[in-house]
Amino acid sequence: MNTEATPHCATLGFDKDRIQQTLSLLGLDAAHEKVAASSLLPEVIPERVDEIINSCFAVMMDSDSFELIEKDIGTEAFRQEWKYRLQSFGKNFATPGYFEERLALAAAFAHANIPLGALQLPSFLIQQALIDSLSDKADLNADKNRALLNIILNLTALDLYLSAEGYRLPELYELEEKLDTLRAEASRLQQKAWTDELTGTMSYRKLMESLEHHIKRAVRRGHERSPLCLIMSDLDFFKKINDTYGHMVGDLVLRHLAGRIKSATRDFDMIGRFGGEEFVVIMADTDLELAKVIAERIRLGVMRTPFHIKKFNIHITISLGVAMLKPGESRESLLERADAAMYEAKRRGRNCVVTTKEM
Repeated sequence: MNTEATPHCATLGFDKDRIQQTLSLLGLDAAHEKVAASSLLPEVIPERVDEIINSCFAVMMDSDSFELIEKDIGTEAFRQEWKYRLQSFGKNFATPGYFEERLALAAAFAHANIPLGALQLPSFLIQQALIDSLSDKADLNADKNRALLNIILNLTALDLYLSAEGYRLPELYELEEKLDTLRAEASRLQQKAWTDELTGTMSYRKLMESLEHHIKRAVRRGHERSPLCLIMSDLDFFKKINDTYGHMVGDLVLRHLAGRIKSATRDFDMIGRFGGEEFVVIMADTDLELAKVIAERIRLGVMRTPFHIKKFNIHITISLGVAMLKPGESRESLLERADAAMYEAKRRGRNCVVTTKEM
């Protein structure tokens, strides 16, 4: 049997494996396909298809769903669809096209809010009509009669199953859309929690998580192979800037400072706002000497790029402390040593870089 699923059929939830599993579960195999192709359509389904549909329609008209069918689908459209289902019953049932057509029809009924029973009732009526037609075929021997009866029942079960599965598709799509919305919102909230809104750098929480992660990585890989350094920086005389120009300008200065730090560091370095005017740079696979070079590059970039706003030209500088992770050292200890080096830089007159090795 050719159960190679089309892309659209797979989208509806039935790839090659599921089609095969469904057919096996319902007891349909290549032998049934051969019987359906050679005997079922020409011998069991009579030429008077319209008469069968008319007799079945009389039953449908008494159902509560018929009014919805008339309103949302149209009587003639429904009649033509039913006629097609009768004429195509069992024809190439093992192909993705057969699955796709019935799944799509059920999904259309669900979209139109027509009850599932209104879709499944024709399957039962078709089954009964085919069984009645089978009983009228006096030229069929007992074995062939049993084989055709069995395949009619199994194919009806297949149609009922596909109608039920297809009817759930709109609900699944709506659920998937809701889940996608929830995922996007969760991602947005997570990104918000991870990002400092003012400067666009990592938030304090994300900074601490990232630092812990890199410490564990350095321990796992070995300190000599993967040295880890930390830069702690503080904007010099930030209080004076706020007092002179106002807190709004002060916020813009912090944003400018974050941009200068980013431009002076490498793509894989991680920058976070530690608090107030303090920023931390996590530098993986970096020894103390290289970290100092990068810290000096940050210092010069900040010093040489004043912040311009309206008529103001605000010159800023920063003090930086650099520390390298020691074997067995905790996150808190590393931060404390980098912070101590930064305050030593301030003590030495600000606008300079001090490493823990120089203290």
